[in-house]
Order: sequence, then C-alpha cells, then structure tokens
Amino acid sequence: MKRIRIITVLCLLAAAILGCAGQASPVEEASASDTLTLDRAIADIAVYFADRLPASSAVAITGFEAETENLTTYAAEELWNCFEKAGGFIMVDRRNLEKIRDEIRYQLSGEVSDESARDIGKQYGVQYIIYGSLTRIGGDYRIAAYASDVEKASSVMRALTVRPDERLSALLSKEQISLEAEIDQALAGLGRSLTGRMTIGIGKISLSGTGTVTNLSDYLKTSITHSALQQAGKYEVAGDSVISEYTVSTANLTRDIFVEDSRPAPNPLIQGIVEGEFSPLGEDAQVTLRLVSAADNKALGSSRFVIPAVEMQRRGLSLFPPQNDTVISRAEFEAKQAAVAVYSGKNNTFGFAVTADDLDGVYHAGEYMTMRLYAEKNCYFRILHAGAGGNVQTLYPRSPNDDNFIRAGQTRRIPDNTRFRIAAPFGEEYILAAAYASRFEAVASGGTSPLGTARLTRDIIVEEEQSHKEMRPLATAKFSYTTLP
Repeated sequence: MKRIRIITVLCLLAAAILGCAGQASPVEEASASDTLTLDRAIADIAVYFADRLPASSAVAITGFEAETENLTTYAAEELWNCFEKAGGFIMVDRRNLEKIRDEIRYQLSGEVSDESARDIGKQYGVQYIIYGSLTRIGGDYRIAAYASDVEKASSVMRALTVRPDERLSALLSKEQISLEAEIDQALAGLGRSLTGRMTIGIGKISLSGTGTVTNLSDYLKTSITHSALQQAGKYEVAGDSVISEYTVSTANLTRDIFVEDSRPAPNPLIQGIVEGEFSPLGEDAQVTLRLVSAADNKALGSSRFVIPAVEMQRRGLSLFPPQNDTVISRAEFEAKQAAVAVYSGKNNTFGFAVTADDLDGVYHAGEYMTMRLYAEKNCYFRILHAGAGGNVQTLYPRSPNDDNFIRAGQTRRIPDNTRFRIAAPFGEEYILAAAYASRFEAVASGGTSPLGTARLTRDIIVEEEQSHKEMRPLATAKFSYTTLP
C-alpha cells in the first residue's frame, strides 16, 4: 500500500505542476467502442502518446494508481517498455525517478512550498510526465493515462475500457506473484510473436550499463532455462556445448568482433538468444529481458518485471558482484568501474575488441576461461587481468615465446599456450587489453597497485630505438566476468 500511496501523490504532483487545482487542463479524451485486454490497452496508449509528443522529448513515467501493487507496477513498467520499443524519446533515468520520489517525500514534510513542488519535474529535465489510473467500472475497468507537458501546463489524455482476462486477474490478486511465475510470464511474453518452436540459447544478463554479472545473473539464467523447458511447445533450449560452439564461431554475440572467413558458420541449431539486464529500482531490482534473432540481431520481443527487495534478500541475490564471502558495496563497485574506464575504447584509433568465449560471463570454480581478441589493424597487444582480490597481473605476453603481434582483420584466441582456471577469491574480474604500434617485451608481474592509466605502460620494456618515446596505446578494450564458488 505504501507504493500505491506514493504513486497517488505523484499524480497529485503532476496536477500541481500543471496548475490543475481549480483550473481544467486541456485534454484529449478517446472513447473505445470495444473493450481491450490490459496489454492491448497499454500498447494503444503508448502509440497514441508517441504520435502526439514531440520527438526526442524527455519522458518520465511516474506510475499508475490501481487496486494492487502488482497492477500498479505492471502498468507503469509495460508502458515504459512500449515507449522504449517506439523509440525517439529520452526516457528519464530510473535514478532520477527515485530522486523525484524523494523530493515528493520531502515535500510531504511541509518544508517545501507549492512553487517548489511545481519545479520538481523541471529539476530533472523532464518535459512530459506520464501517469494514470485503473479503476473498476462494473465488470470492466477504465484505464486513463495523461501525458502532461511540464512547461506549458497542458496535457493529453487517453482513456480506454479494459476487460478482465487471466493477466489482469492475476495482477488484481492481493497475493504477491511468485518470482518463478514472473519469469514464466516474461518468457511467454518474449515469444508472443513467434509462429513456431524456436531453439534458444541463454545469453548474458548483466547490471545495466556495465556488463557486470552477479549471482542474480546466474539465478536468472538457470530460472529462464527451467521456464523455457516447461514451455516446450514454444522453446527448445540448446545445450551448453552447442552454445559454446555458437559463441566461438559467430560475431552475433560478440558484437564488434569479426570472424575470420575460415571459421565455421554460426551453429544453425540456435535461432534466438535470450539476453538482458537488471538495474536498481529503489531497493528492488528491475529486470529487462529480450529475445534476439541469432540471424540478424533483430529484437523479437521484450519483457520487464520487478523483483522485490525482500525476495532478493530471501534468495541471497544481489545487484552487485560478490567479493569473497560478502557482496561488494555500491561505492566500491563504482570506484572499480571508474578505475577500468580508461580501457573502455573511447579514444580508439581503430577497431579493437576482446570478448570472453563464454556466453553469459559467469564462471564457476574449476572451469576454464578463454577469450577472443580482434584488431582492425596490425598491432602489438598486451592483456592484463584484474582479479577479484585486487591483484593486477599481465596475462599476455608473459614470456619471449608469446607472440603478441596480431594482423589486421585477425581474430586470435587467447591463451594459445596455456589455460586460465577459475579459482578463489571469487567476485568480479576484468580482462583489459591494449594495442601498441611498436614491439615491446612485457615483464610478468602481480601486485596490488591501483588500476589506472599507468597500468597501460607499467612493466613494458621498449626496444632500444623506441625507448625515448612514451608507449601510449592506440586502442583499448575490456570485458568483465564474475567468478562464483
């Protein structure tokens, strides 16, 4: 009930911003001759608003007032999902939505004036606030949504009649839908457009914007696999060996890596990949899944659901990666991200990429890790490993026998003379690669020195004729993975 009350206040806030108290705002209301399912009604609202709001508008979907928290969350998240599919809009960052909610809570303390309340939308760059309600009318429901222009104090409205169906009945239930049922519904939603049975692989599901995988990633992969097996009429799940072969032989999942012509074609068994990300939503976790065609990377469907914080805690799941026997704090995680940012490839002078052969970025103790390195131009390269325990060491080259030259357009599998076995300490680790124009000899070393620009050149012995020059990398690349017991 707490969330429903907050969303009610959000609606009142939007009205305050528009100056609706005591003054009607211009609205456009639609009537529908036929009733719609909840999903069709939400999609209709999204299309209606998308056709009327200016392109590139900054949009915040603050929520829906409804009978249950399940329905409140679902309506808002599905509308957000539809807007993302439509494209052409700037969806306000989830963290800013949390700040807006914090502002509202602060306002309720009586310490913020009405004038300040009207400015809340503007503070976070919001041009349109979308909110609404779902109310019972006899045996049907009425869904009303508003797209409110913060600057002009005007709004567009869309109202439709919703008929009860299985999904609406489940969302109206006072009982919390189980996490397993959420995943089943999400996977069923991904395949809504499929006309036949599809063979799928389960790809990487990571922390939004980082590529970081955690025990939540591992849990979701296992649960999605189980759910897909239960939906045998729609999905067939490829085995790990098939997925591994697919990952090694195709560029589809490695995005920027181009496969040599001599490599085998993508495994024809795999037709689609389920991939996605999760992000903080207050104390909860929001999960977005996509079904992507293995042939052309085209999105075939997407679904979104929320895992309550209490459910995360009960199952021992975390948004952030482990650090030995605990979970790394958000501050430590962000500091680590900042430290490896220099390897992001932001200033690359040519195409350069390093990618794990493993599909989902999760490794368990005793497993072996290999990777692929691609360079668009001739260069010499070095690969560093930043372990979960804080040590930074050179992985390649480690000896004069290691050939660290890569030809233009070539894809190299690393290592080529040894294997990397996963062992404790467990947590998030990084592979960091840098490309250079000149030959060098790298000295293998460990240590706990902090990550940063210096690690790009430290322990490199330059050939004598190049010794007077600073060895700046021409290109960098990185990926992260998580090791678990």
